[in-house]
Amino acid sequence: MPATFAVDLCHLRKDGKPNTSDGSAPDSVKLGHAFFEVLGVTRQASGDEPTGTPFAERVAADLATRVGASPGTVVVEPEKALNVFQQYRHVGALTDISVEPSKAYTKAWTRLRTEVGKRIVSPPAAARRAQALVQAVEDAVADEVATRRRALYEVGAESLLRLDVTVSDPQANRLPELEIGLSLKWSLRTDRAQDCRSQGAKLSALRRGRMPHFAALTMEPRPYMLNLLGGGSGDVDCVYHLHLPALTQAIEDVYGSQTNKNAQRTYSNFQRLVEQRRLRDYDELVKYAVSL
Repeated sequence: MPATFAVDLCHLRKDGKPNTSDGSAPDSVKLGHAFFEVLGVTRQASGDEPTGTPFAERVAADLATRVGASPGTVVVEPEKALNVFQQYRHVGALTDISVEPSKAYTKAWTRLRTEVGKRIVSPPAAARRAQALVQAVEDAVADEVATRRRALYEVGAESLLRLDVTVSDPQANRLPELEIGLSLKWSLRTDRAQDCRSQGAKLSALRRGRMPHFAALTMEPRPYMLNLLGGGSGDVDCVYHLHLPALTQAIEDVYGSQTNKNAQRTYSNFQRLVEQRRLRDYDELVKYAVSL
């Protein structure tokens, strides 16, 4: 069964064009209307394109409800940083390194230095040695601070990847294991597709342990854009569609009966994506999560 909440998120923009479509492309608008017609979205439905945290929370809540009905123990959450999972606990570790000495060290050292100054006042030679030792420690600490600062400057800032929705397996006495990572894109542009693929490549490169299932989840109707994201790239396992049955019918209605080469190519590319399981229905994602 497709995502039951998908229709709730479908609206017409102020210009009357579907919020799944590229408003500047007539073919995209035409397909969007056909898609909405199959879904049963009325012409009176108005709203914006669902993006960001609200979209992630809606998907996570639905998956959690479905998974919660099974005997498994996995946890579904929106908007999680990568390093809260076992395979990626090392990611972003450099951001926790402080250049300056800790407040606890500074406080303790200040007390010790003050006590040394008060108590060792004679003979003069002992006082000088004590002061020299104090200065030696402070010089050594300053050198270490400078070394850490140079090292962190050379390494540069390390970005911490966040996943839109995660499905993880809790572990005893250690961080949970990431089982599924999802990148959510209501609709696709070229930059959005590249963002998903770069996330997948980063997940693969940074992992210490088993690679989680990483996929994109979208409501994008255009076969060209779906192919751009899922057509052969190993960075993304597959693309899940919130309502593949309705999209399949809309593609058939718009392109199935056309005889021009572009329409036939579009129709063929879509069929290939489905047959190769590059493009899958949301229900398959649910089944996979429930099986964990």
